[in-house]
Amino acid sequence: MIYKINLMVKNANNFDNIKGLFESNIFRKCNALSVTLRDEVADVSKINYCRDLIKNNTSIFSNFRGNNLLTTATNLSLEAFPEEALREVMKIYDKLKSEFSGSQYLILTAWVIYNAKERVTYDDAIRKMRKAYDIMKKNHFFLTGSDDYVAAAMIATTSNNIEETLEEIEECYNILKANGFWGNNNLQALSHILSLGNGSAKEKCEKVILLNKTLREKKIYIKNYALPLLGVITFVTNDFEDFLNKYMMTIKELKSHSGFGTFSLNCEVRNMIGASLVCSKYLDELKVMDINNDKIIETTNNTALTIVIAMQAATAAACASAAAAASASSN
Repeated sequence: MIYKINLMVKNANNFDNIKGLFESNIFRKCNALSVTLRDEVADVSKINYCRDLIKNNTSIFSNFRGNNLLTTATNLSLEAFPEEALREVMKIYDKLKSEFSGSQYLILTAWVIYNAKERVTYDDAIRKMRKAYDIMKKNHFFLTGSDDYVAAAMIATTSNNIEETLEEIEECYNILKANGFWGNNNLQALSHILSLGNGSAKEKCEKVILLNKTLREKKIYIKNYALPLLGVITFVTNDFEDFLNKYMMTIKELKSHSGFGTFSLNCEVRNMIGASLVCSKYLDELKVMDINNDKIIETTNNTALTIVIAMQAATAAACASAAAAASASSN
């Protein structure tokens, strides 16, 4: 775990050195987390180059600017050919705008589809996304909005049967709501993540309920926009006590570093970062394990890939929500 924590701290420090950076500490930490989860070191010069690349190819009022500028530049910096990647993401975004209203979440959605380009064509992904979103809106009219675009894209690029997947999501939502979870958008997001896991809706929900109980007994709360990470945790381990020990150690170590303390970062964001780092450590172990004598990392639709998708979706949505909340409170 120390390696993961040190990499996160190093990346956070690197993000503090990016030029012209007016984004909040939450934005910087979330993007540092994104790079860390890919086991990379943030390349300051390349991120600076990608910021300029975006500015030179978009208007001042573009959704690629503002809250999305740093995130998009960070994502581009991880690409071998950022110029080509930006062209493709902008192409996807233009296609999405013909079906959905433009928003900061639509940029994140374009990235989900771009990252799934080996599995599905852009047009098929958007068509399936439209179908998924319409069902989501029908099931939860007042809960479903532009912040659910990312989840709809995740479902569109991973599900073989949109209707069955949405039925399972609804079943998860109802089970968890009946067991003490507040019926809101965060619970809906958790249900979306659970659709990626193996097992029945009941089995997956039972794990989440047990995990939540275990955490709360220790007065640890992974909630609000970080709630979907509960689903990711149940994907990577069944030993919740072991997770708890690793998590508590990670949080303690993070708080000892500048920029991660009580006065620098709110508890929910720090908890999200800590949980994500521990999940990433478990995922590294999963990648080299034999499951039923099959190397799961060598298969196309493997458990490891599914967890990566779930983690990226959960953290991206959580970071966007956290940053939006921080931005609103500062206005």
